[in-house]
This record gives sequence, structure tokens and C-alpha cells, in this order.
Amino acid sequence: MAASPPFRLKGSLVTLSILKPLSTDLTAIDAGLAAKVAQAPALFDRAPLLLDLADLPGAQALDLAGLRALVTRLGFVPVAVRGGGEAVAAAAAALGLGVLGEGRLPPDVEPAPPPTEKESPPPTTTTNAAAGPDAAAPIAPAPTRLITQAVRSGQQVYSRGDLIVLAGVSPGAELLADGHIHVYGALRGRALAGLRGNTQARIYCRALEAELIAVAGCFQVADDIDPTLRGRAAQVFLDGEDLVTAPL
Repeated sequence: MAASPPFRLKGSLVTLSILKPLSTDLTAIDAGLAAKVAQAPALFDRAPLLLDLADLPGAQALDLAGLRALVTRLGFVPVAVRGGGEAVAAAAAALGLGVLGEGRLPPDVEPAPPPTEKESPPPTTTTNAAAGPDAAAPIAPAPTRLITQAVRSGQQVYSRGDLIVLAGVSPGAELLADGHIHVYGALRGRALAGLRGNTQARIYCRALEAELIAVAGCFQVADDIDPTLRGRAAQVFLDGEDLVTAPL
């Protein structure tokens, strides 16, 4: 009998955080990015990062090694560079970074937070596999997860599909779902819907008092949420690249 192959090599679409520098000033980038990461450190911890230089004038003047060190220090994992021309591509290759052409990744893929250990969500790299023996296998719909009790501080709940919570969510608790999140009580913790890049996902709650809300990686912390919606029934969704909160 023939030996089993030692590996499978497949193509896939992946969800990445994308950093688009609009200046070569690393000091300014460092300060701004550090402030952003400080708002939601868990959202970006060990997040794969694409350095997109396509919109950066004079990209050849950018200290790419310095930028790579900067984002690594802030917890990201830089994996590739896009744009900037041949000189930048050569510098990226010398640093061990991948080089992506414009046609090899959608232009504005939204970030997704890394998997968590408590609920073991699946990896973020499972979409559109290249042709192979299992390429045509039907994909079962993701199940909805129902939580009937309050989610307490420090608890983390994950669903591969939609997540429904019939009670309240305490400060310090975290809801994660690849699909929609429904909270039939006060949402006081963190809620991240569309975890693997589903931009159609939404968050619904009877009382919006969240510490952080996010859809497909676009997030707002408590200070950014419309104060007129605090404590009210609300929904959260994406409108293009903007995260919108609206009354129900």
C-alpha cells in the first residue's frame, strides 16, 4: 500500500490585521498604534499583521526593519508586506517577511482577534481551500449556542455560529461569536461578533453598557460608544468600514 502523504498544501483566504502607514515617521506611528492597542490589547495580541505600503508616498524611505520591530514590540506578528515597489520587496524578503502582490489578497480585509484558549475557537485561516479530495465536501451550518444564565465577570463564551444570551453580561465578561450576538439583558462586558471576518454579523442587546464592542475586527471602546444609546436597546453593525450603533 502507498504511504500516506506527509502533508497537504492548500490555498486559502486568510483574515489579517492590516497596518497602512501614511507617514514614514516611526515615532508618530508608534505613539498612535500604542494608544490603539491599549484600548483593546486582547484584540491585537499575537494578531498576524500585513504591512500595507501601497498608499505610502516615498515608501522606499521607510525604515522597514524599524517598523517591523515596532509592531512586534506592541504584540503583533508581522507576516508580509504589500506595495512599495521592488526595493521594499527586497527589504521585506531580507527580513523574512512575505511579499504580497495586489492581486493576492483582498484590498481591505478586516482584522480578527486571535483564538482564545478557554473556548478553543477554530483557527482564522479556514476559507476557500484549493481543489483537493475534500474541496467539494458540504459545509454544515454552524450551530447556534444558547446561554440561559448570566455571564459573569471573567467568563468567556464562544460560538462558531450565532450566540444567544438570555440573561445579562457582567463587566469583565467576554462574548465571542463567528456570527451574530444576541443579549436579552444588559451587555456590560465585551462582545465581539463576526470573529472570523463576517462583516454581516451584528450585535443586539436590550441595554448597551458594553466595555467594548466589535464586528469583524472593527471595534469601539466604552468612551467611543454613542452616549445617547447607553443603557438602551441597541444594535451594532458595520456600514462599510464604520462601526455603527443604532437604537432597536
